[in-house]
Amino acid sequence: MTRFFALALALAPMLAMAAPDPTVREAQRAQVERVRAELADQVQLQAYDLIDELVYQWSQSPPFGVDTPVVLADVSVPVSFGSGLQALLENHFNALVVQNPKSNVVMTHCPQCTSMVVHSGAKGTIISRGVDAPEALIAAGAVSQSKHALFLDFEVEGSALVLRARITSLEPSLPIVFAKTLTTSTSSAALLRTGDRLKSAAETRKEYLDILENRSTWLIPVRAGVRTYKPGSNSFAVVPPFIWLQGGVEAAFSQARAWLGSFSVGVSWAPQSHTAWLAQARISRLLTGTVSSLTHPDLYLFLGGSIITVYGNSALLFSDDTVSIDDVTRAVLGNQNLIPTKTIGALQIGLELRVKNRIGVGLYLESLPGVTSGANLGDYLNLGFIRFHSFGVEASFCF
Repeated sequence: MTRFFALALALAPMLAMAAPDPTVREAQRAQVERVRAELADQVQLQAYDLIDELVYQWSQSPPFGVDTPVVLADVSVPVSFGSGLQALLENHFNALVVQNPKSNVVMTHCPQCTSMVVHSGAKGTIISRGVDAPEALIAAGAVSQSKHALFLDFEVEGSALVLRARITSLEPSLPIVFAKTLTTSTSSAALLRTGDRLKSAAETRKEYLDILENRSTWLIPVRAGVRTYKPGSNSFAVVPPFIWLQGGVEAAFSQARAWLGSFSVGVSWAPQSHTAWLAQARISRLLTGTVSSLTHPDLYLFLGGSIITVYGNSALLFSDDTVSIDDVTRAVLGNQNLIPTKTIGALQIGLELRVKNRIGVGLYLESLPGVTSGANLGDYLNLGFIRFHSFGVEASFCF
């Protein structure tokens, strides 16, 4: 959050400068407003989490032994955030208290407590809010139900947001019966807990670990992909794309799912072109951390090896022999004795983006070590020691 304050302070002088161009002033104002909105979002989430933590602690260790009426006297927020944030926090707090009756705090309505009252006595006349002048409320009989007032004060201190909660007794001396200070610098990041099922950070972490430990290390991936091949120098070699459908099994080497291994088989078919089969093995390494995430996409680097058998006209493309017009003519005539068949090996290197370990999108380069002439197939990338003849994309679904 310090980054936002620093940016806001850096941009603020722009508005004070007498920029001659109204367009420039408007752009500066819009930029500062975007920073302010982003900062407000961060503060709102942190404030929500502090309120969640306060009510959770009340549900575990109530401030009162029995249900006790309490009036919400005041919710103060950092300067410049205004009544909008104040209203959001007040609504969120009231909703949490209603959903968590174990706190023994019962919010009550007391119009005189928050409005201005006038109290006259021998020592003079006092004009103040009702909660600040309990003697006036007592004289008016306004605290017959609400005998306690709650104050929620939010302050920004450095990069931390601090909540100071105090419950006072509505007596002339305003004695404090409960006080608690919470800060984001000593608590976990916003847990975004549901209001009716508040949990501690430790319980949330335990649930997360339980989910990880109970996940199966085996998955069944189904992939649909397209491979395109770079045409070579031979003008008779027309290279169609190969559309593949694959299925197999995938195993994680640990619950962290940092390393994955898979084996799959696939089929490809195109009318008047080819029927093809493959068997493929892969090993994948997680790049975006040491543990796969349940909430964010994971990026894997994978290496693979395949054995591919092509039956049909397209098999001519994977031969080092230059495809001639006679080869094409014989293939088109469809003589069963002349239909070519070719078995080749392939190596793949690519990236796959996984979402919740269920849906994936990948792209890769493929090398055919057995193809060396370059007459029928060209290179997408030639590194000298290895040539990549094919580029592929795929979508996968894991079950």
